[in-house]
Amino acid sequence: NQHNFLGGGTDAAWLVAKAHDHLRTLASLDLPLRDILSKLVQDLIADFKAATKDLNLPGDYDPPAACLTIVKRFGETWQAMRLGDSCLLARGSDGASISVAASPNNAFDHWLSTEALKRRDAGMLDIKELLAEFRPQLMQGRKLRNSPGGYGILEASPSAVEFAEYLDLATPREILLCTDGYYRAVDYYALHSEESLLDASLTPGGADNVLDSIRSAEASDPACVKYLRFKPADDATAVALRKRI
Repeated sequence: NQHNFLGGGTDAAWLVAKAHDHLRTLASLDLPLRDILSKLVQDLIADFKAATKDLNLPGDYDPPAACLTIVKRFGETWQAMRLGDSCLLARGSDGASISVAASPNNAFDHWLSTEALKRRDAGMLDIKELLAEFRPQLMQGRKLRNSPGGYGILEASPSAVEFAEYLDLATPREILLCTDGYYRAVDYYALHSEESLLDASLTPGGADNVLDSIRSAEASDPACVKYLRFKPADDATAVALRKRI
């Protein structure tokens, strides 16, 4: 959007803050993950309606959306729910290898990066110019969210409940939840394999060290030529869990 309407810095930040507040209560309920998500979406719909009742939103307004990944223990087993392109890695109780890997689907991002590189080779280096040129493709891609053939994402819409991905993690020994910006240590910069990313993230201060290595790789290639990507840096967040023995 040309500017933000909902406060909280950006409209997306507003949505994340609302979702966080609701999940502080909802995540602890003894309910299946689908029911937790359904209640969350209902709350977000009410929040959005209240926040926009006196606003004149433009006809092409792009509603805020966010990735969401939840892991929750049910008895002795764990289950996960994912909306968006965040990543989930889990290692089984035997500790031998990654037993579950839900990685970002970056097909569109890679296509976008390739096209952006062509423009850079032709002398177009300004990120704002690139964003302006590819805005129609970006907006078309957003129209596919929570629809058949598209992708699931958290938003204030009932359709978000229908496009979540559910994973049975069984009895994992270790779990890593991270955004696609953190997973770039694997799929963009080849700093880690999935196994070593999980290992590194579980050590004391390890997530900070991984993030430092990501930022170093980004800083070494500000024009996005060595590591083909659309923007020089991305947000990166990670949470690592280890079962107590």
